[in-house]
Amino acid sequence: MSVNTSPRLISVQLVGLDEDLGATSSDVIRVLADRVAATGRAADGASLAADAIKREASVGTGVPGGIAIPHARSASVSEPTLAMSRLARTVSFGAPDGDADIVFMIAVPEGADKDHLTVLSTLARALIREDFTAALRAAATPQEIVDLVDREVSGEVAQAGVGTASSASSATATGQEARPAAATH
Repeated sequence: MSVNTSPRLISVQLVGLDEDLGATSSDVIRVLADRVAATGRAADGASLAADAIKREASVGTGVPGGIAIPHARSASVSEPTLAMSRLARTVSFGAPDGDADIVFMIAVPEGADKDHLTVLSTLARALIREDFTAALRAAATPQEIVDLVDREVSGEVAQAGVGTASSASSATATGQEARPAAATH
């Protein structure tokens, strides 16, 4: 029997509820990147923020339903991570139906393309379910958010091997470069 020893994607330290993180997507990304760095999952919040803001500038990461999923592969990131904020003041991330009040930032190590796509697609599938987004909006504590994400996202991501040494090293060993995917924002 194999046991997953990879760290959790999200923790209570990576979750903020009903907070004002600024008026722009860049403001929100900077705060979330600093949050990732504060937990030791990125060496430098400013570098992670710059990578995510650059990605955001190429294609907005807002999706229908008041949700945004800014994401980046960054040399400053040490392990696949989700940071989340439920915003008190909505912010535009370029979604066709308006501003976002739920923001999940995905941060993965540079070269971990497979991990990046697995986390992004798994989270996106969960976020299109109204019961999941309603539970995110109704959660009273960061721990409730962590429990929801663990139940709906983390298990599938762990089964895919995200965050394991072999997952990250195989992407690096094959020389895969980070490249934008038009359909994955």
